[in-house]
Amino acid sequence: MTDTPDTPQTPETPDTPAPTSVTCTADKDPIIKIFIMAAMLLGVGIWCWKDAASGKYPPPKAWDLENINQAAGYAFNHFTPWIALPFGLFKALQGFLALRRVLTADAEGIGYVGKEKLPWSKITALDASKLKDKGILTVQYDDDKKLVLDSYKLKNFRDLVGFVESHSPAPPTVK
Repeated sequence: MTDTPDTPQTPETPDTPAPTSVTCTADKDPIIKIFIMAAMLLGVGIWCWKDAASGKYPPPKAWDLENINQAAGYAFNHFTPWIALPFGLFKALQGFLALRRVLTADAEGIGYVGKEKLPWSKITALDASKLKDKGILTVQYDDDKKLVLDSYKLKNFRDLVGFVESHSPAPPTVK
């Protein structure tokens, strides 16, 4: 196909009906980062717990500057598991919950599955100022509440943006 003003850029096809709904599942890239953090925290916690249980780091003779290395080794290996293991489990749970998030937009409104759907009539503004640079569309409703749609976290984002723009009573604004 040649690029002349008379030639259309896309091949002509019969008009396809507009979609009646758009479903966006969670994108895997941000979730992989969450699981990497969980694995690092769990690994450090288990390693320190193993070292503390082996007796490799006995209590220091005194908690002063002369015994700072012995005190630091003891403190790190005996107290780090109490911090790293719960935070690692929390991050793993956060990753599993993020994998299950699904956003749907249909004729009724937009929202995450299992939560209350935002009706199109409640939307007061669409902030598209970060859409081109960062892939973020902010849906404002009830004057002070926001629903942030992020292309980094959602699959099928382009179809979602088109669907939201066509169903929202407020036009997109770029500040």
